Amino acid sequence: MAGQRRRSAPGERAGGTPAALLLLRSCSVRFTAYYWVGFSVGLAANGRLDLPWALLGVPLWLAYCVGTEAINRIADRDADVINRPERTRLCEEFGWARLTRVCVGAWVLFALIGAALVWTHPGYALPALLLVDMGVAIGYSIGPAFKRHQLLSLMALTAPMVTPLLTGWAVHGDRDTLLSPVLPIAAVLAAFSLGLAGIKDITDVEGDRELDYSSLWLALIKLRRGAAVYALIGFPFVLLAVFTAVDRLPDVSLTLLPLVVLSALVVLAAARAEAPADREAAREVMHNYTFYFLALGLLVAVPETATALAFAAAVGWWLLASKVLHWSGGMTAAHLGRWGALSVKTAGR
Repeated sequence: MAGQRRRSAPGERAGGTPAALLLLRSCSVRFTAYYWVGFSVGLAANGRLDLPWALLGVPLWLAYCVGTEAINRIADRDADVINRPERTRLCEEFGWARLTRVCVGAWVLFALIGAALVWTHPGYALPALLLVDMGVAIGYSIGPAFKRHQLLSLMALTAPMVTPLLTGWAVHGDRDTLLSPVLPIAAVLAAFSLGLAGIKDITDVEGDRELDYSSLWLALIKLRRGAAVYALIGFPFVLLAVFTAVDRLPDVSLTLLPLVVLSALVVLAAARAEAPADREAAREVMHNYTFYFLALGLLVAVPETATALAFAAAVGWWLLASKVLHWSGGMTAAHLGRWGALSVKTAGR
């Protein structure tokens, strides 16, 4: 009848958006690409990446991503009203109680798949790394709440870049491949993550005040410790050159060295951003740059056909999920325009 409200279909919220879509968007599932590509290349380093393993990695790391992001949404509920109001609205429409149930279910699924892997591939490294994966992701927001501590938060933020890679290696762990190329590229990626981790603090400063969180990065910027910031930015590229020189990484790894300039611009533009739209652009550029550096770093460290296929699949998911399944809508021309303007202004200071 005219004037009557349409009843929501099963699996659909009152606002008309399917509940599954609300969940995927609010839980930033594009970041599954971070975890899955690292895990896949860890397998590839031992020559074990094939289609069955690649497919098994999908539910494992999708569950990890949903569990990680959901627990972040719940823990940051108050601050996100300021930092991410659009994402908070998605969580509210989905329902906080339902999100909590999904969070628990995601971690149960991750644990069950992990237990099956340990059962079929016994050893010490794999269960230890799976526990680290879970411990860092959960402890970042609750319990020890690493995110509330200046140094611990920076260390915890390196985990998405390195622990999935180490987890993939640990399935068929081989000492030689651990020493070269797995640990060297893991060190480069961890250092890279530390160099860019402060951008989140720079762009979330208002909401972080609500949590009484004091960022080490913001302290460095306020004190104008430019040398410390530039050292953090440049260190991963120094490591890259050193590991290549001592034959721990392939020579093709040196092709990433020019990206040090882009790293500097990404950080400097974020420090320059003041308006909310500028901060949004800086944050989105940072997320995209971090993902592509991760994927390229893994590709040059293990330059095999299987790695190239994993790279292509991860990039495809990142692009699709960023545009369709992410709360922000992903990178836009407007973001790039704002970021470019910030970079020019910063460079000219």
